[in-house]
Amino acid sequence: MKDLNVSKAKGSFKKISGEIIFFVLMIIFIFSKFLSLKCVMSRSLFMSSELLPMLSSIAIILIFFIPISLLHHKIRIFAAFIIDLLFTVLVMTDLLHLRYFSDLFTFNNISLLSQVGEISESVFALIKISDLLYFIDIPILIFFIIKFKKTSKASFANSITLKRVFLSCLIFLLSVFTLTFHIERYNNKVPGALKSMWDRSAICSNVGAPTYHVADALNVMSENLFKESLSEQKKEEIIEWFRKRNENTNGETSPLFGMAKGKNLIIIQVESLQQFVIGFRLNGIEVTPNLNKFVQNSVYFTRVYNQTALGNSSDAEFLVNAGLYPAAAGVAFTRFAGNKYEALPKLLENNGYSTLALHGDRPGFWNRERMYTALGFKRFVSKRNFNVDENIGMGLSDKSFFAQTAAILEKEPSPFYAFLVTLSSHYPFNYPPLLEQSDLNVGEFEGLFIGNYLKSMRYFDNQFGIFVDDLKKRGLLESSVIVIYGDHTAIPKWEQSNFEKLLKKDLNEKHVWRELLKVPLIIRIPGEKNHVFIDQTKQAGLVDVPNTVGNLLGIDYRHGFGHNLFDSVSEPVIFRNGSYIMDFAFVESSFENAVDLRSGKVLNFTDYEKITNQVTKRLSYNDNILSHNLIPQICEELNKR
Repeated sequence: MKDLNVSKAKGSFKKISGEIIFFVLMIIFIFSKFLSLKCVMSRSLFMSSELLPMLSSIAIILIFFIPISLLHHKIRIFAAFIIDLLFTVLVMTDLLHLRYFSDLFTFNNISLLSQVGEISESVFALIKISDLLYFIDIPILIFFIIKFKKTSKASFANSITLKRVFLSCLIFLLSVFTLTFHIERYNNKVPGALKSMWDRSAICSNVGAPTYHVADALNVMSENLFKESLSEQKKEEIIEWFRKRNENTNGETSPLFGMAKGKNLIIIQVESLQQFVIGFRLNGIEVTPNLNKFVQNSVYFTRVYNQTALGNSSDAEFLVNAGLYPAAAGVAFTRFAGNKYEALPKLLENNGYSTLALHGDRPGFWNRERMYTALGFKRFVSKRNFNVDENIGMGLSDKSFFAQTAAILEKEPSPFYAFLVTLSSHYPFNYPPLLEQSDLNVGEFEGLFIGNYLKSMRYFDNQFGIFVDDLKKRGLLESSVIVIYGDHTAIPKWEQSNFEKLLKKDLNEKHVWRELLKVPLIIRIPGEKNHVFIDQTKQAGLVDVPNTVGNLLGIDYRHGFGHNLFDSVSEPVIFRNGSYIMDFAFVESSFENAVDLRSGKVLNFTDYEKITNQVTKRLSYNDNILSHNLIPQICEELNKR
């Protein structure tokens, strides 16, 4: 009788152990995936120096699996695999975002999933063979189930008992408590960080990827379902900031104010054009000879830092046309296309300009068709309107784009503002038709990422040279202000070793790498040759473009956060994560760290506390302007004066 009871106990143990081991293994595997993601982010195996972020990560996984464990035994295991797969997809999405954007995925970007097919080559180029290891747990767990069923007569999934329900509810509540405690504790430690998500990577490193995603999901739901109203006091504070700013700056006193009044404006946004290629020689050969020639008769700002966020190219378009910073979460072009703006194209139209945007991709990509209208463009010439006689990568080739654009501009009533966005030099820079047409010999870099990038830049440069000649033949060169800039940086951190070989310098120091995250900004003023009096080496950002070109055209741009680069005023270049550059100091407020970009010398952070507070205010004002559509009210108040 005693032996029989022992046998029953062993059988009961087998019944429980199979399913328990399965769920424990699955939870360990999922936790390991997030731990691996953290390792990729910070090259550290630890989520944090504290235990709480790790417990919170496990708690979140349990919150998903506890309800699954109480489902009917016929669907329980299948549902568990679905949850496992969803977690894995989330980790992979974070990983790909880190490789491409150097930032984490946010649920605000779910609306952009429809665009994945259009950039599939870029996405596949980011995936590595080793990434398959993130899915290795699925066959392992399937093998475990099969092996268990072969060696045990007991059912793998057990029936639900009252005791099981009680224990599950207890674990679920403890998990919710752990997560809530962690979030509250971090909010008290770093007030507002989880709400603003000013630096997603830093927050993720501190709280763990699962907790970051929970906070992000809560933010998205709050923004869309429980949007907080903005107090009249806060509105007045923002309006007063703009009022004082405009009182203290008078564009008409600028040395170049109105110098190009009545001229056309052609702004060219170049895909992935990084500043280092301007003037760069590879084995004695210029990579961009036409740009180098163009620079000689232009104002060339050499210290323009990339200010884009998750919106990449679209963020650059937003900065340049609206003079506002990118959205704190998600992408401004997709989230705030319903807002009203007093942007550059609208302002120019009010001053007698015809306005048009031209891009060789489909009109819905990055939600451009809607956002261009919101910004004030009267026409959008897209892939739908062009004759797509040559396709490279994602759309119309730059060669065909420039040729057709020149013909369009010749017929456009003057004065006009034409905003051009190129496409062929897009990541991953390995499109066969482009490489075949590029005449640059990259030597030892042939077939490598960095070599393909340089070839892409040479291809663009050739087409740009032809375009400039075409404008000259059509009588448009000397009747137009031409602005050309790079939308964002191109060389990722994982290409550092080859980048070092190319530049023949050590890039390990953080400040050295930061100095390479620049894009060129070149402004050609027709008939103007003497630019000696202009400080072309001061720090700047793309947010400064509307004020600067508006000044040349005799228009005072008053509704953005940029400033006129032709003035002697020095302002910080502000990045979306709250860091900024002032003169040669790079300040990371979230880490209370400041460093000299020239030497790497650590500076006294307290010396920059006043500027840091100003930077925080500007970003906060920017977010409120976007979230609450405040530009119309700001304009109304400014126009009263």
